[in-house]
Amino acid sequence: MRFFGNEKGIALVTSLMFTMLALVITTALLYMVTSGIKSSGIFKRYKTVNEATYGGTDIMVKDLISATFGFNDYSSAHPGTNFTTYMKNSYMVNLSNPDVSGCLRIKLTQPKSMWGTCNDATFNVKQNYDVAFNLNSASGMPFRMYSKIVDTMDRKLLTYNFALKTGTTVTIAGNSDTSSGAILEGASTTEASTITIPHYPYLYRIEIQGERATNPAEKANISVQYAY
Repeated sequence: MRFFGNEKGIALVTSLMFTMLALVITTALLYMVTSGIKSSGIFKRYKTVNEATYGGTDIMVKDLISATFGFNDYSSAHPGTNFTTYMKNSYMVNLSNPDVSGCLRIKLTQPKSMWGTCNDATFNVKQNYDVAFNLNSASGMPFRMYSKIVDTMDRKLLTYNFALKTGTTVTIAGNSDTSSGAILEGASTTEASTITIPHYPYLYRIEIQGERATNPAEKANISVQYAY
């Protein structure tokens, strides 16, 4: 019987195995580093657009909403001026590429049940938005802000007029609707004929979306519950 003890080629096979193992480890490390860089970039872009969207939210709730309630006085002094022109020329003149819908005033001053054609029954902010404008970026293209009121809470008030001795339930959005001149139920006949209705703030749900003007995929959404 003859035995072969030739071990030539073992070193080559061993070196190839170690080379393959090193290649797998290197590939895994490169993948983790690349994934980390991509994740950091995505998070940075999201944080940037998220901060911009918060800025757009401040403009909406702190400036534009309060400006809307001044339209009645303005339109009386400037007859023939519509709401969109009033907002663009008076309060959005410093905003880049502003756009405002006439539905904004209806949604801010009327409960949702009275919105009529302005109620599109969708939370898609870019579809039939109420306000849109650009915010400039420190670097790169600007951000486009879209804002949409999706709900204004109804308030049902029971009123009573002692002069007519009748009670009525009225639906309002907030306490600025005082055109009825009614008084609250529970007042005695010895009290004044008219009692001021207490403060009932308007309560809105607002959806706001900010996105990079040249890349809509780079976006952030904010839901706001706001009382005015």
